[in-house]
Amino acid sequence: MSIINQITGGVCNGPANPKDDGLTVYGSTHRHTEISQRVYDFRNYPKADQDEVLSGVDGAEVRLSGVVILGGIKAILAGNGDHPGNDVHNARWELEDCVIIGAGRRCPEAQDGTTVIMRRCWIHDFGQTFDVRAFGGWAHRGARIIAEDCLFTQSDLWPWGLDILTAIKDMGNHIGQAVNDYGLGAMLYPRTYLPGPCRGLTADTGGLVLATRCYRNRLWITIDGCNNYIDRAAARKIVAHIETVCPDMTGKLGQPLTDFFDIATV
Repeated sequence: MSIINQITGGVCNGPANPKDDGLTVYGSTHRHTEISQRVYDFRNYPKADQDEVLSGVDGAEVRLSGVVILGGIKAILAGNGDHPGNDVHNARWELEDCVIIGAGRRCPEAQDGTTVIMRRCWIHDFGQTFDVRAFGGWAHRGARIIAEDCLFTQSDLWPWGLDILTAIKDMGNHIGQAVNDYGLGAMLYPRTYLPGPCRGLTADTGGLVLATRCYRNRLWITIDGCNNYIDRAAARKIVAHIETVCPDMTGKLGQPLTDFFDIATV
């Protein structure tokens, strides 16, 4: 029988020890973990001492409901390459009514055959807490991300403004990743040169992304496999619903979640 580990409420402001994850779920210890109405606020924790906010390894099953992640260089990693066999057979993540604001990447990242299902999630300003490269959701190495009624948004017309060095570093590392995955032939693929802030939800190396009824507030945000984009009014209704499930974010964002959406995604 699977052992159920439940975490409800509270705020985590960083890992217990530098370089640790905020939380690592091991399938061998707690096959099924449920986290609800909890805030992970890594905005003021030193970037050099961070790793993942949340990660699941060795076939972990994780369900997030009403979870908010603020900042963090890497938000969520489903499968880490150490136990691909168990991840293919058992690993599964469900994210419902969750919000990730200002993380650098892995919003979420799924690999090694893991399955991630996202329902009514809002991914905003991915790439803001930058370390080496930026992206929102990414499925690769045979993993799947299925997104329904999800939002992928950016506050600014171009997130990094005149910060050319960050843009160059991001592009260089995406090119390096593509060459690692596909060889030098990757230099011929247009996707190789897609900047991080444009990568809302993408798939590579046998990964699969399925998306429906999703929203993007910038046309340059890529959502692979989306067969039905929704308008801003429908997106706002989703955020209003998320607000009823998540902790009150007024103290963290200076206003309720829906009001923050109105201002941040114009």
